Amino acid sequence: MRSIRTRLDACALLLASTGVGLAAIPLGCSDGLKAPIAAAHDGVAPLRGGTLHLAHYSDVRNLDPHGQYDAISLQAITLMFDGLVDLDHDSRVVPKLAERWDVEDGGLLYRFVLRQGVVMHDGGELTADDVKRSLERALHPATPNATRAFFEGIVGFDAYTSGKAEHLDGVTVEGRYVVTVRLKQPDAAFLSIMAIPSARPVCATAGNRYSRSWLPCGAGPFKLEPGGWQRGSSLRVVRHDRYFDPAASYLDAVEWTYLMQPMPQRFRFEDGALDMMMDPLAVDYARFVGDGRWKGLVVPLADNTIHGESMNTRMPPFDNVEIRRAVAAAIDRDAYIVNRENMTTASQLLPRPMPGYDPTWSCASHDEAAALEHMRRAGFAFDPSTGKGGWPRPIPYLVDARSTQEAAAQVLQQQLARIGLRLDIRSVSWPAYLAIGQRIDGTPMAPEGNQADYPDPSAFFEMFTTTSIDPEASANTAFYSNPTYDALVARARHEMDPAARHELYHRANDILCDEVPWAFTWAQRDVVVHQGYVRGFEAHPIWPFDVRRVWLDRGDQALEHALGGGLR
Repeated sequence: MRSIRTRLDACALLLASTGVGLAAIPLGCSDGLKAPIAAAHDGVAPLRGGTLHLAHYSDVRNLDPHGQYDAISLQAITLMFDGLVDLDHDSRVVPKLAERWDVEDGGLLYRFVLRQGVVMHDGGELTADDVKRSLERALHPATPNATRAFFEGIVGFDAYTSGKAEHLDGVTVEGRYVVTVRLKQPDAAFLSIMAIPSARPVCATAGNRYSRSWLPCGAGPFKLEPGGWQRGSSLRVVRHDRYFDPAASYLDAVEWTYLMQPMPQRFRFEDGALDMMMDPLAVDYARFVGDGRWKGLVVPLADNTIHGESMNTRMPPFDNVEIRRAVAAAIDRDAYIVNRENMTTASQLLPRPMPGYDPTWSCASHDEAAALEHMRRAGFAFDPSTGKGGWPRPIPYLVDARSTQEAAAQVLQQQLARIGLRLDIRSVSWPAYLAIGQRIDGTPMAPEGNQADYPDPSAFFEMFTTTSIDPEASANTAFYSNPTYDALVARARHEMDPAARHELYHRANDILCDEVPWAFTWAQRDVVVHQGYVRGFEAHPIWPFDVRRVWLDRGDQALEHALGGGLR
């Protein structure tokens, strides 16, 4: 349920619109690449020290793991906050702040035994009381937590999140270092869910209620440097020297510069002023891949995202299911693919690598005649030859300014106009886009993207359940509700037999295909390019841009590049 931002790639859109391949890169979109800056040593053990410099074309929205985080803020959140458990590079659940756990009572009780002596960023020791307080803070009804519904299986969840109970009864402190979580039914995804940011303990300074003014403080290997967060500009986190595992990180600090557009990023990256670059322009990506000097330094990230057109089922005209079906049939998904190296068409909820993905599941294909028939059934028949009929008013369509959404919206606008749906494109900033799109009366339609929070189909199917609806911070941006769908998804969460789970999700997928809260469009796999002196980077299957294992092997050449290229 993690919102995805895709930046504007004007050159790639030009290529897509003209049908020219990436190999035929137009002049003016990109120039030649410098050679990568090599590591200073061969065969040396990891070195400790240095600051990793990163940038992003957007701004971080929030650094509270219990609030409205997205894929941008998660880069820092996963460094500053640890959970009781974590997901390793093979998507396995492994101990973290808990040294072990036991599963009892037929899968209904999880007993977590904490590591003793874990020091949080404020100097306090992590205790079971902190774990309970943090979970209650994350799940409190006043907290803008889009992942709250993941935890609905905990005993007492309904009473607590509705404000009828002061505490979450299913979470019990059994001693200074022991905390238990009791579930109403066995949950196949529960341990993975305990690894997501919403379940991660925060310092006592956070209190037991969410506050927008609180500065991040947790138990991760990095902590916020005093004054290190300049909103709209930069963020700097430094190594937590009292972290329980001294060998867990090699870097002294990680520093992000925000609101830096992709082309300046590339210039600074080539000069060594930035050490890594995420999601380069499509034409630059083609150059990096095609340049043998950069072989092994271009790393694909996890293929765990899905994009679609979210239609607010509580607002006209999308409270009419026939109009939603018309949209799904009218979309030519191939027109969305601006970079075929890391984007693919999609017609179902699950990305291809996600457990449970079934290539036989499909929701819709481009069929303009079918789309016109759905419009007729909706009572808004449209005659393409005369342009008469259709929905009588322009439909507000919210997009993130200066993103791929903004450019692709014009393609969608043309496609839907052919069936009598006229979009009024409204471009807003990334924070405004999230705030408006997640509000129940915010916008009739918007492009949405979701990135897996944990490696299980429920991470995607839960997004359309009734319990994922929130009036102000809704993960269910279509505000879609279907009791039959809810029941299937709930049964699948509690079904421990893989074949039976698959069948339940198949039936749930069929409902989504028929009722179309989203018209699924495409999936994307981002890439990272790093300099040769950046060592130890591996793509994580869930966490974006994970740099915990990274170390820097910079020599004089790298420093000269960084100093000499600063004014480029």
